[in-house]
Amino acid sequence: VSVAPNTPAGVYTITYQICENLNPTNCDTAIASVTVVAAPLVAVDDTGSANGLTGGVVPSLNVLTNDTLNGVAVVPADVTITPVTTGPLTVNADGTVTVAPNTPAGPYTVSYTVCEILNPANCDTADVVVTVYAASIVAADDSATGISGLTGAPSAISAFGNDTLNGVAVVPADITATIVTPSANPNVTMNLATGVVS
Repeated sequence: VSVAPNTPAGVYTITYQICENLNPTNCDTAIASVTVVAAPLVAVDDTGSANGLTGGVVPSLNVLTNDTLNGVAVVPADVTITPVTTGPLTVNADGTVTVAPNTPAGPYTVSYTVCEILNPANCDTADVVVTVYAASIVAADDSATGISGLTGAPSAISAFGNDTLNGVAVVPADITATIVTPSANPNVTMNLATGVVS
């Protein structure tokens, strides 16, 4: 009795008869029963990291990469993932994981379930932990020269002009500025909303 590849799990029976060659009417029948089981499916926990400001697909992370079916790496065409969203994380049907833009830094966890297409009840669940990190922020030194003390300058410097958030010029609405060390002269001030020093 042989079982073809890609046979769904279940109990299969074949009734057969044997007869004696010397006495062809001397026969008896029996049933051959074969129980086919689903291949072991193992979903393994995953980790990754992503930029919380931009969000998007977590780099180099596909939850199927370390999962196995019958002891070997899962072939994506042989399984399904039901998309699931938990907080800012989403596990997509193709196994990728996305992070919502503007997610504060910290660790986030989402669970996913992978199921075998041949045997839809053959499933396993694992967790994905994504560490969301803050975008790089750089406040660069500024300077202005030749400012007349007599007439002053309403816009001597734009302090935010060379500052960056995530590698691009800062948008004042995306940051909060505070004065760490006030100017020695109270006539030199900075507008914390715009970054303009006057």
